[in-house]
Amino acid sequence: MDPTSEEKQMAMIAHIGGAVVSLVSGLGFIVPLVLYLTKKDQSRFIGFHALQALVFQGVLFVGAVVLGIAGIFTCGLTWILLPILGIGALVLQIIAGIKANEGQWYLLPIAGDFARKSIGS
Repeated sequence: MDPTSEEKQMAMIAHIGGAVVSLVSGLGFIVPLVLYLTKKDQSRFIGFHALQALVFQGVLFVGAVVLGIAGIFTCGLTWILLPILGIGALVLQIIAGIKANEGQWYLLPIAGDFARKSIGS
């Protein structure tokens, strides 16, 4: 069964909303978390994309912390990678949002496989 237009929009919001909130406040996990908790039982499509966006935000956070700590030991050299991580993540989240809005079960790196196995799609 194809996702409805509302399901597509909610799935897109999980990705794009998470990216926007992350840029503004660093709390990008909130949007996908709320969508996952409130919609996962109503729609596997929304649940999948919300969980994927949530896991992706967690992976980004861990990556940023690792680069930040590594920067202490490398005199800040790894801090140069932080903007690259951020820009790459933003691009991937926009792509995922577009694909979700098209009704696709698009997989983000690392997070996609985890979400697919967890949701069972």
